[in-house]
Formats: sequence, structure tokens, C-alpha cells
Amino acid sequence: MDPVHLLVRAVWSAGDLALIDELVTDDYVHSDVLLPDSLEGPAAFREWVETVREGTPDMTKTVRETYVDDDTAIVVYTASGTHEGDIFGIAPTGRSIEVDGVVVSRVTNGRLVESTDVWDAFGLFAQLGTFPEVR
Repeated sequence: MDPVHLLVRAVWSAGDLALIDELVTDDYVHSDVLLPDSLEGPAAFREWVETVREGTPDMTKTVRETYVDDDTAIVVYTASGTHEGDIFGIAPTGRSIEVDGVVVSRVTNGRLVESTDVWDAFGLFAQLGTFPEVR
């Protein structure tokens, strides 16, 4: 399986964080719609995945479509789970959530170099019935 699908299925959905070091380069850069700055390196990315999975430990990402061109892969996905832990400053609600997203990744020599994840944050917070404080 290619590194992009492994990241979605094994890391995000199954929580296999040990795979991160194999899938991303040492200078990997990850951008996310909720992060004010990009994450740099495998350790920072691992911490982000841990944070998200602590809030939704049963989270799965289902790949709906994939587009590949040279070194770029675009994955359209649906993420779903149960809000069972603090996430983005919001206490657990026990609600089921489902959001759609798109991640654009650049791959070199079989490893991810860069990813940008854009997903429906507004839809997530609407489903949770609250919005984080904007500062």
C-alpha cells in the first residue's frame, strides 16, 4: 500500500503511530485547517495525531476518492467517530461526528514530504454543539 493510504488507514484510522517514522521524511511538513502554523517533523505530526485520536479514539477515515499525478496525491475522505475526550478545548460530548476532508500530499522516494489537510471544521463544531473560543 502506498504511504498516503497507509497514513489514512493505519495511522489515522487504526492509531498505528509507530508507522509515522516509516511514512514521512525527517523534514516532513503538515498543515491543517485548525493549526495556526505548520507542523515540522515526524514527532510534531505524531503529537497532533495523538491529540486528535485522544478526543475521538474510535475515529476512522474512509477514503472516498484518490487522485495521483507524479509526486502529488489527493485523497478525499470522510472522518467519523465519537467525541469521547477533550479536543480543541471542547470537553467530551459523547456525540457521533462525521466530517469530510481533502488531504493533498507530496511524496518523494516512497515517503511523504508534505501534506495539507483541509476539512469541515465548522461542520465538526456544529455537530458538537459548540465552537472553540477564537483569540
